[in-house]
Amino acid sequence: MSDNGEKNLNASTMTGRAVFVAWAILCAGSIATPSFAATASYVSPASMTEAERIALGTSGDSAGYLIPLDSTLELVFDDPFATSSGENVTIFSLPPPPRGFARAWVSFGVYNDGSPTIVRRRNMRAGSPLSISSLFDDGCSVFGGCDFISITTHRARRGAPGVEVDYVTVDGEVVEVTSPTPEPQTWALMILGFVATAMRLKHVRKQKKPDLVLA
Repeated sequence: MSDNGEKNLNASTMTGRAVFVAWAILCAGSIATPSFAATASYVSPASMTEAERIALGTSGDSAGYLIPLDSTLELVFDDPFATSSGENVTIFSLPPPPRGFARAWVSFGVYNDGSPTIVRRRNMRAGSPLSISSLFDDGCSVFGGCDFISITTHRARRGAPGVEVDYVTVDGEVVEVTSPTPEPQTWALMILGFVATAMRLKHVRKQKKPDLVLA
């Protein structure tokens, strides 16, 4: 077999392997076991330190995530909550400094890939837990449950820096907060994109390669 033949065979083999990996990722994403409702990823703010993320998912540590005035914390759950009547969701917040006062709007709904549908909105005072057990009847039942919580500080006075959310529970289970990660489909598309780019570059190099002139 010629060198060119071996190179083409190797390139075809690598391309085939990359396509197989992409296909495997897609299949894994489609058959992945469901997550528990007590796991959520933050989509706002754009970034969060590991210490803030861990504090937000830990009860009893007297630490959480501070939402300054006119800022928002958004959580998207891996599995829906409020899938049945009476299921409880509670948001715990830390008390503000002495004489401080802060409030936040808390919205519950369905994320819809970044275009949330809100079924219920409540006002929360910093330092007092907000507990709600009627979300299923309020509208989450229409969607088979809700998967989105948004918390926006709209008032901060007397030295209060904002509302500091301590942790969130679903039926008494503390919600673990994770960093946003690409979906399996996103990884597969990235791999296929790399393969397409490599093949394109190889094609361009072949076109630029000068032809040998035989004497």
